[in-house]
Amino acid sequence: MTNLSASAVEMQVNRHIVGRDARRQQILTVALLAVAVSAWLSVSLGSYQWQWSAIWQYLTADDTASRNVAMQWYVLWDLRLPRTLMAICVGALLGMAGCAMQGLVRNPLADPGLIGISGGAAAAAATSMAVLPLYWPAITPFATVIAAFCGALLTVAMVLHMAKRPHGVAVSTLILAGVAINALTGTVIGAISYVADDDALRQISYWTMGSLAGANWLQVAMLSSCLLVSACVFWRCRAALNLFALGEQEAAYQGLNVTRYKNLLLWTVAFAVALATALCGIIGFIGLVIPHICRNLVGVDQRYLMPASGILGSVLLVLSDCVSRSLFSPLEIPIGIITSAVGAPFFLYLLYQQRGRTDD
Repeated sequence: MTNLSASAVEMQVNRHIVGRDARRQQILTVALLAVAVSAWLSVSLGSYQWQWSAIWQYLTADDTASRNVAMQWYVLWDLRLPRTLMAICVGALLGMAGCAMQGLVRNPLADPGLIGISGGAAAAAATSMAVLPLYWPAITPFATVIAAFCGALLTVAMVLHMAKRPHGVAVSTLILAGVAINALTGTVIGAISYVADDDALRQISYWTMGSLAGANWLQVAMLSSCLLVSACVFWRCRAALNLFALGEQEAAYQGLNVTRYKNLLLWTVAFAVALATALCGIIGFIGLVIPHICRNLVGVDQRYLMPASGILGSVLLVLSDCVSRSLFSPLEIPIGIITSAVGAPFFLYLLYQQRGRTDD
């Protein structure tokens, strides 16, 4: 009788696990459909209207297409489609980076910008916009991208060096060093903005608010390659992140090489966020809001939480870009304003939740 009861309990537990996994898979499927729907909206909405029939006519016409049809193809292929794909890649990178960062430090209020990535990129970009044109007037805008990327990685290296201990990287010191670096980079940006001319000041202000304008196929190729590499690393580290949730000491007892995985995750987060920030400017709150929403939807298991964070990050950024282009069309609102308008109230809600738990 006891064996029968134990078998019945085991079968019930297995059914519960299978049912829970099936529900999570359904959520991921719905999220993928949401990416497709949001991408359709992104390429369809805008100040210039186009029809699929005109695109089909451009592709199948034997002779030279009319000027109107050619213009519609240009809007779709050279403007909206790269921008949509860029939003998908950047949203996925920021969402997964935020998920990895929160799992690593075991805090739902953590964000990739916590270790100074965005601040370092912004300081380097502002310096390049204000200083480089004085000595190299013919310098290309891509120099700002290179400067921002290098600045982001440099600040991460500084933060990791300050947080390095004989037993590995100290998370508490990592966070404090990130706060100090962010304060320092904020001072640099303020000083550069004070002495910059009007054109450079306008560029700095627009860049620090984030934008997907100017997206092209080269940037899409760079971001998609970065997304592929980062997703593979995060997926490989899914079991390590699940063990980190138990605490670093417990994870080490389970046989995990804590130092190795911590460095791998931190540098992958740094690389992903640095490239996204360098190409698009500062886009805040994606890495904070999305993992928390996904945690409520699919739980804390990184096998589902990590892909869900990437998928929903894409959805949120694509929809935010649609709002930024359509709300006051033909004017365009920087996308960082839209994500901040969504993320700031949500961040206050998270703080209120954490305060309630602390008081209890």
